[in-house]
Amino acid sequence: MPDVTVINNLSEEIHVAFFVGVPANWKNHLKPGERWTTHLASLPLHFEARSVTGNREFSHNESMEMLATIGGACAAGTASVLSAGALFAGDMLAGIPVVSVPLMAAASAGGTKYGEWGADMRKCTARVVGAAVGPAAVFSQNG
Repeated sequence: MPDVTVINNLSEEIHVAFFVGVPANWKNHLKPGERWTTHLASLPLHFEARSVTGNREFSHNESMEMLATIGGACAAGTASVLSAGALFAGDMLAGIPVVSVPLMAAASAGGTKYGEWGADMRKCTARVVGAAVGPAAVFSQNG
């Protein structure tokens, strides 16, 4: 379980977070030149830096809302597939558009919402795996 240090090499304050599906570790208002060290789980992670403009801080409530959104989308997608299979097996094909299609639409909408979360404020995103996580990982604005 590594310690990771993020250094803000930008000329502005940023909000930074490491995701395990949802923000799990975060620091809001990381000042230019400031370092933030956090202890992370040994899992593939996603890193995101957001602009402070627009007041989109990372928070426990946002993490729980994201978890509920993606959890609901996964449940709706699973229900869509299972209901289509059951209707097909029961030779009730006419029920598939009535039951399965709306569930899949709900799953798709949830996935879209999850994917767009905070996109208007994103400065940088990166996958963090294996060797990329060391004693001092530096993330700066993408190109």
